Amino acid sequence: MKNLIRSSRAIPAIALFMAAAMSVRAEPTRIGYEPGQTYPDFELPLLDGGRARLSHFRGKKVLLFHFASW
Repeated sequence: MKNLIRSSRAIPAIALFMAAAMSVRAEPTRIGYEPGQTYPDFELPLLDGGRARLSHFRGKKVLLFHFASW
């Protein structure tokens, strides 16, 4: 009987905790850049041995695709 009384006291506390946890809404974390934002300048090697900088394409539309193969 004592276990029943103890568990019946815990149920409202658990329900209150769950209701409080569900009422908190976390804002989604924004990762990356928005369209129109300036991306940091970087340099990459070209196949012909030259180098290309992102700043060389200033004023032009550029699509950056990042990937990993791990």
